[in-house]
Amino acid sequence: TVDPDVISVAYKHDGYKLLGHVAKPKGDGPFPAVIIIPDWDGVNSYEQTRAAMIAKDWGFVAFAADIYGKDLQTVTDLYQKIQLSNKYRSNPDLFVGRIDAAIDQVSSFDYVDSNSIVLFGYCFGGTGVLQYGFDGSGDVKGVVSFHGGLTTLPKDRLQFGPKVLVLSGGDDDTSTAVMDLEKTFDAAGASWEITRYSGVYHGFTAFDSDRYDAWADARSWESAYQFTQETLDIVAHESAKPDEIAVEAVKYTAADGTAMMGWLALPEQKWKRPLPAVIILPDWDGVNDYEKQRATALAKNGYVAFAADIYGADKQFVADFSERQRLVMKFNSDPDLYVSRMQMAIQQVKLMDADVDVNEVVMIGYCFGGTGVVLYSLSNGSDAKAAVAFHGSFSSFNVLGPVIPKVLVLSGGDDFSHGNQTVMEGAFDQGQAMWEITRYAGVNHGFTKFDSYAYDIVADSRSW
Repeated sequence: TVDPDVISVAYKHDGYKLLGHVAKPKGDGPFPAVIIIPDWDGVNSYEQTRAAMIAKDWGFVAFAADIYGKDLQTVTDLYQKIQLSNKYRSNPDLFVGRIDAAIDQVSSFDYVDSNSIVLFGYCFGGTGVLQYGFDGSGDVKGVVSFHGGLTTLPKDRLQFGPKVLVLSGGDDDTSTAVMDLEKTFDAAGASWEITRYSGVYHGFTAFDSDRYDAWADARSWESAYQFTQETLDIVAHESAKPDEIAVEAVKYTAADGTAMMGWLALPEQKWKRPLPAVIILPDWDGVNDYEKQRATALAKNGYVAFAADIYGADKQFVADFSERQRLVMKFNSDPDLYVSRMQMAIQQVKLMDADVDVNEVVMIGYCFGGTGVVLYSLSNGSDAKAAVAFHGSFSSFNVLGPVIPKVLVLSGGDDFSHGNQTVMEGAFDQGQAMWEITRYAGVNHGFTKFDSYAYDIVADSRSW
């Protein structure tokens, strides 16, 4: 049901009568604003409900904009939906003009900060906000496209003005269409982020529809919220790098008898035990200060964190470049050895049952370790609930059975180590994995490595 606090507002575009719907938080403002561009059946209860959610839960003004006209608030006839949506998709000037009219209306509200406006679009509206961005306008700070059409964008594109977040179903848009969109964004100089959700169809946010997916809706909504706050400078991008490292050494033995040394970070006693655990797989120079910093940061957030050893206790830091290459090749070419080292780290963590909830263990990995957590997932690994890969390298995938952990891949848009996403998604789908993949514009390999040339505070903050 539509919230009673949503108020209808009449306005015009070139004399054409429109009827939008505004939800306002309590207080005088000025507030930041989100303008919602509707899906193809008009601006009705769905968009008004989203507006009410934004006002109540986020504290922003939310305006459900009209595109078709005040007499076409709800379109039920399929032919008419097709006819109307095609009319605006094929006439970007008209579509962008209607969006501009909504922006002008919202900017006129005395309780709105007109310099802090973001566009959200759903389905047809998701296409519209991308068309608006490609028009080169800088009247809004950001645009978010939820399951928008990606193949009907205008051919003549100017510089993409606002920051852009695209949220796409893995069974809606093809991976090739998404990769083409990345290239188009890059050509237009866009600051983009694209996230894909496995097994999710078009319209995954539409409540009560047969395409609705609660997981993807929740994940995309939270992502859009964080994106909006950061884009409008309500919150700053922050590094997770701790001021000091707080870990203790843990000696253990690999299955082949190799002496290992990991590093454990425990949360303060205010955190009620048992706690979830995060196992950190190191990048290619071994398990050293960087992994210890990540473990310390996780412990501050209430996770038992264990920076696992892969190479052995005598190779905690590998300085020599050629030796790093040799070790990476050794483990990548021997998946059984690599998986056994990961499994031993999991077993070590599960021995800490006074602190650890042994049913709540996940693995995260950086670079070489990011490759590793995906390898574990595709190799029948079942003792971790989730696997998170930060800037891993992916060239081939050997699926040995159903993928048990949920898989999250976080990569830079300029990182060629990410590999072929079509092949990656196909491998995950073959293993019936629940996966999510996010890429960040202009970001290179190693973007989370504090103080490195590749470090990117925006991508590090968003991925963390």
